[in-house]
Amino acid sequence: MKRSFVYLAVVTLAALAVVFFIAPGDRPSSDLTADALLLPGLAEQVNDVNSIEIVTAGNNTVVTLQKGEHQWGVDQMGGYRADWSKIQALLAALAQARVIEPKTDNPEYYSRLGVDDITAERAGGVLVNFGSDAEYTGVLIGKEAQGRQGQYVRLHDAPGSSLVDREFDVPVETIDWADARIIDVNSSEVAEVEVFHPASERVLVMRISADQTDFDLADLPEDREIKSSWAVNSLGSVMTLLDMEDVRPDDTVDWTDAIKLRLLKFSGVEILADLVQQKDEYFLRLKASHPAASVVSEDSGSTDQQQIDDQAAKDVANEVEKINLKVSGWAYVIPKDKFEAMAKKPEDLLKPLESS
Repeated sequence: MKRSFVYLAVVTLAALAVVFFIAPGDRPSSDLTADALLLPGLAEQVNDVNSIEIVTAGNNTVVTLQKGEHQWGVDQMGGYRADWSKIQALLAALAQARVIEPKTDNPEYYSRLGVDDITAERAGGVLVNFGSDAEYTGVLIGKEAQGRQGQYVRLHDAPGSSLVDREFDVPVETIDWADARIIDVNSSEVAEVEVFHPASERVLVMRISADQTDFDLADLPEDREIKSSWAVNSLGSVMTLLDMEDVRPDDTVDWTDAIKLRLLKFSGVEILADLVQQKDEYFLRLKASHPAASVVSEDSGSTDQQQIDDQAAKDVANEVEKINLKVSGWAYVIPKDKFEAMAKKPEDLLKPLESS
């Protein structure tokens, strides 16, 4: 009997010790339950979301994304096209997130999880505000869990925090929410690239067919040699994976002394570019056309070849329209090395003259 009493006392003391060492603020919220959706009903209403705001420490709004008639736009970039894949991934993650376990509802412990008030200058998380019209929901995205799956979150203006079963990709730079890819033309598609400088200097590289490995430099002086095939061929890839650093309306840039570039694809699509440097920024604007495209036949009795030609002409017209829909009216800030690659002069492609 005495031994049983001692055992009971030890168990009781151990239990009290556990209670003592769990701070009151570490108690989980009673509002969230394991395996419940973080945002019930969002999946059914996600297509109605038309605005997203990303806010960082100090209540700093990084980006405001607005859904337009045809696409999402970035307010801080004049409404330029947003990266839909990132928006889609974020909304899907929010709609599908499930609670692994409830966490603290004591504000004194929020910083441990990175879900403290976003107005704090050293707030550790990111606030995602999203909604439709006047109805908005805010979710504080906190730290990723250590040694286990998931990330800590807290509904804005609600006490309960929780660990959910996924990790969120929430960029905190404005540019990262824009569709940064300006254009992507593989060099294998390029027939000609021509560069015109204001001082009348001109560079033209060309290929007769896509089977031709190297571009030829037109008007090569008889007493000169090209620097290398690579130097000439590099002009064929100036619009490959071309990304911007920033964007603004094109009427905010002075294009008076612009370098002109013309790229012709074997398909017949022609891309015209203006290039200017202003202070430490390098600007580009684009326009697509199809001057050599054939007129689409309306003859229902056309031959197989005519049908092929008609379809090719339609494809060219569609590509031109798609490019112009994206780039028309915009001035892109591009990296210096990309600008210099486009703005080649004849001497840049030729071996130096031997000194006499």
